[in-house]
Amino acid sequence: MRRLQLVLVLAAIGGGMGTSSTARSVPPPRQVEAVAPEVREFLQRVDAYVALHRRLEVNTPPEVITADVDFLFAPRRALARELRKARAHAAQGDLFTPAVSTYLGILVNRTLREHGLQNLLTIAQEEGHTVPIALGVNGDYDPAAALSFMPPCLLKALPRLPQELRYDFVGRALILWDVHAALIVDFAPRVLNEMTEAHDLNEACTISG
Repeated sequence: MRRLQLVLVLAAIGGGMGTSSTARSVPPPRQVEAVAPEVREFLQRVDAYVALHRRLEVNTPPEVITADVDFLFAPRRALARELRKARAHAAQGDLFTPAVSTYLGILVNRTLREHGLQNLLTIAQEEGHTVPIALGVNGDYDPAAALSFMPPCLLKALPRLPQELRYDFVGRALILWDVHAALIVDFAPRVLNEMTEAHDLNEACTISG
């Protein structure tokens, strides 16, 4: 139990809720004219979500680093409640639309192939980077899972996200999760192929990433 609490505290420190006026302001317009239409659409939807997130976050108290786990995560839970209320009708595909999911699936598997990776799921399991998560929009995302496996070369290839959001994998699904609220914003199922053509993770991806 002590180890689990330590992991949760460390995850909170690494992905804590922003408290500055800059972090809580509406994100500026992106320069996305040169990217693919699918990416442009995705980033616009991401920015709309982040604008909502920051408006709601203004009314939540900042996180205070403490050994009391319940007190530590109280602001995070409060923000998650407000986001769920505001997105009560959110559904899978709101951000990862079918066109975006197809585009990202091609991008992900091409990147893994180019960097010579073996089956990403097998690697993650062997490295102990998998945490059981129930997939669902507005569902909880265990902060301990923030330690799961995302190759640097893949993060570099994917569209860049604001500080409030991160990518991760749950099984073969690519998820978008809110770091401050610890909840799943959207997910794209079956993004990972069953098997990628591959060799060695450390030599191929980590060094080049």
